[in-house]
Amino acid sequence: MQNKIGEPAERSSWAGPAQEYVRISMRGQLAFNGYWWEDPARVMLFFILPLYALISIELLGDQKAIGQLYFNGFYALVAALFLITILAASYFGRTVTPRAGQEPVEISRWVLDALFVLSLIGYLTMMSGVIAHPALILSFFSGDASAYDLIAAKGRIAGISTLTQVAVAYVPLYFYVFRQPERGITRYKIYLLVLLGLALLRSFIFAERLALIELVIPLVLMLVKFRRSHRTPSRILKLGPYAAIVPLIGFFIANEYNRSWETYYINVYSNIFEFALERLALYYSTALNNGAGVLKILGWGVGEPVFTLDWLFRFPILGDLLLAHPDFNADYVAFLSNNADPEFNNPSGIFVHFYEWGWFALFVAAFIGWVFNRSYSGWRSSNGFWCCAHPVLMVSLFEILRVPILFSGRNFVSVAMLIIVFCFFRTRPVRPTRTVASQY
Repeated sequence: MQNKIGEPAERSSWAGPAQEYVRISMRGQLAFNGYWWEDPARVMLFFILPLYALISIELLGDQKAIGQLYFNGFYALVAALFLITILAASYFGRTVTPRAGQEPVEISRWVLDALFVLSLIGYLTMMSGVIAHPALILSFFSGDASAYDLIAAKGRIAGISTLTQVAVAYVPLYFYVFRQPERGITRYKIYLLVLLGLALLRSFIFAERLALIELVIPLVLMLVKFRRSHRTPSRILKLGPYAAIVPLIGFFIANEYNRSWETYYINVYSNIFEFALERLALYYSTALNNGAGVLKILGWGVGEPVFTLDWLFRFPILGDLLLAHPDFNADYVAFLSNNADPEFNNPSGIFVHFYEWGWFALFVAAFIGWVFNRSYSGWRSSNGFWCCAHPVLMVSLFEILRVPILFSGRNFVSVAMLIIVFCFFRTRPVRPTRTVASQY
């Protein structure tokens, strides 16, 4: 008997290294049941909701950083209801203790080779315009060229440039394939470093910090699960995302230093730390304000499902057929052009669903919570697919106040690649023959 992704469900058939791995894994789970930030429900309760409360208080108070304010007490309650629905759906129905660990399926190492090649093709396509003009990069880092100049040179080929998102699947899959650390320098470690380096470069030259976040969050989660699962819990790791605030500010400063600080904001702010703190806060507060503005100006339940079905509309060929008219989502694009700051035009991952579905958006929130409930259950029971998919999905939860990426095309590529790998390229662990087994 097999479960839905083909992993054996009968413990009596386990033997050899796989049985030892699960035994050690379960012993570690009994000793330490994970950090709170591995759990979507606790992330929502102890991080997202407090952060949302702080931003809401700032927006509802005497704030002067946003010119046109749409966010009010009503929209604050609407967003809170959406988040609480996710929290409830991700928590109820789960078991107190993790289910019995599953025998891990094996994934061939050549799959990692294939994923790296696909990711590299995507990055070469995306950076083709910049590669053809290397002087443009030098001008950017010297302050003579802006990020907009580099973005204009960005290569885009539908279905090819999005292969960069395969790198997001590579990170957790690497740790799953090598559940025991490799010794020395191997090509798979080099692949991992190359993809991290490309994402870092992408965050600088194309202003896509999310591209690096999408790799770092799965990296941290997988390191904790497969490299620290049997160690004494770390005090720093117990802080979770709160411990990441200082490194995030440092990264933001480094990322913005050449792009905007030296060229403009050095004359606006008294110091770079004040600049970093205020700008980071604005990314989240303006996103919530923009989302409220969409509802106030465009209405409830009147938009096309461009966010919930983003993955479908961006699907090669099929997406073009579905986008039957040229003014698809024109009202939303016009709102951003006329009512949002070009630098702060994110709509958050909350209000856009009310724009598309009205109050039925709460069912979308319940579905999101169910997905996280399922992913966390699979994560705790060491289900192969969910071990890799859970870290990928957690990115959308950490970023829900700023951007709607759970149903995005970029998220779809990563999750779909993991589904393909675990459906078609898994192998069962080698088991001893009856003759060999009988000798023990």
